Amino acid sequence: MSVTIIDTINNLDVTDDTIVTLKYEDSHEGWHSTGELESEAVRETSTADMVADLITNKALQVRTSFGDELALDALRDTDLLEDYERGEYAFEQFIAETIRENLYDVDEFVEFNTQQYDHKRGNCTVSAEFTTTVANLKEGVDSATGWTASFDHAGGTFSFDL
Repeated sequence: MSVTIIDTINNLDVTDDTIVTLKYEDSHEGWHSTGELESEAVRETSTADMVADLITNKALQVRTSFGDELALDALRDTDLLEDYERGEYAFEQFIAETIRENLYDVDEFVEFNTQQYDHKRGNCTVSAEFTTTVANLKEGVDSATGWTASFDHAGGTFSFDL
């Protein structure tokens, strides 16, 4: 009998309104000397796709780590979603492409950490962080696959990969 992550959470004695931090990270090596390493890292990693999958899941109701606003609403507030035509059934892909094309306009969605190996080459780590609740995570856990979840528990932090 396999124990699911939901069973584990249920056994931890946490309330449904416990705040859960979801974090995703990926990296790409390339030429930092061109000034394009950050945008190249977003194009070459699956970060934009992972963020789009996460924020479009209505059950998760993820929020930006900078405030209490739903992440999808924060993206709508940037007016970057105005070109989406309802009924296309490609909303998730549209959001991923919007993040790739406007990464500096959605800085609450992705962060960059560049390590320079020498004067030309380096590595750019692209990360994203959002919050939700235990109850929402239980409902939308499938869209959080590939993310690391953590929450405060018993005087420490409980973290696990989804």
